[in-house]
Amino acid sequence: DNLFCMIKGYMDKKLLLKHLKTDIYCRIGVSKTHGVGVIAIKDIKKGINPFKSLSTEKDKIVTLTNTDLKDVNTEVKKIIVDFFGNNNSYDVLYYGPNHLNISYYLNHSDKSNLDIVDTGNPYLEFITNRDIKKGEELLINYVEYQ
Repeated sequence: DNLFCMIKGYMDKKLLLKHLKTDIYCRIGVSKTHGVGVIAIKDIKKGINPFKSLSTEKDKIVTLTNTDLKDVNTEVKKIIVDFFGNNNSYDVLYYGPNHLNISYYLNHSDKSNLDIVDTGNPYLEFITNRDIKKGEELLINYVEYQ
């Protein structure tokens, strides 16, 4: 049982680190549009879901260290430190910062760079409708919600 828990913990950490390296594209930041918004921390290609998460599990935590994060993008590391930090130990939600659901902070634009995707589940999903540059705000057209 203990060996199974150790292997499972290792696999959880490995999956989370891969997710941090490949699937985290943006963070909450100062908006030029209105107050707080969602800002790209690296370039995002057209057709990407910038809010991809690893799982639907709730409240699962994986503890990471600075050593674990050595190959993770600098901007993603900053998010981990800002939101999950405690010295050299970070209790990170299993599916990473995207669990924070920063899509709630999306601002409106008639010239949005995200489209709403109908997946049939109760949660909205988004996909980029063009390439987005690092530092650019992610925006949706609120009219599409109606």
